[in-house]
Amino acid sequence: MEQRRKPSLYARTLRAGIAVGVFGALAMIFSNLFLQNFGVVSFNGSNAFFVVLTQMYLLATVACMPFSAALVAAALVMRYLDTRSTGPVERAENPPASMH
Repeated sequence: MEQRRKPSLYARTLRAGIAVGVFGALAMIFSNLFLQNFGVVSFNGSNAFFVVLTQMYLLATVACMPFSAALVAAALVMRYLDTRSTGPVERAENPPASMH
């Protein structure tokens, strides 16, 4: 039976950072369409739900990209520290050339 390796923490963090970045980019691309259909520009007592929805959407477009960059940077740092603590991996298929 073949065992699957459990993805490491930096791999999961990198995937999460990429997913948040893609969501943020799509939110920015479709912001005009979303705000024209569901957004409001002024508060009216009868549309409190849409005011909250608009504010949450605008906050998501601003917060997703820096959070995505922070997750990707953290994943790269974790991978660097992991490989540094375990040492370099030697490749068996490419032995070093002899020095004669």
